[in-house]
Amino acid sequence: MTLIHLFLIHRYKFVSVHYVSPNEQNEKQATRMKALGIYDEVTSEVGHIIVASINPDRVAELLSSDRVALKTLIGRDQPDLAVH
Repeated sequence: MTLIHLFLIHRYKFVSVHYVSPNEQNEKQATRMKALGIYDEVTSEVGHIIVASINPDRVAELLSSDRVALKTLIGRDQPDLAVH
């Protein structure tokens, strides 16, 4: 899901993502994307909406032409962010 989010953020030039009627998986995804640096901030709004602001510098780093950061993300070479 992270790669799909990254593609959509890049393709449509998102500045924020809104999860309307989020479930537990959406909360985990938003928290995880913040830990990966893709989101700057994740907040819960009134009415159970999660709003996540995009970190454009991190997105640019992940999508740079050398793709080093993206390969690291895909390879999960970040033990402190390992999926539990």
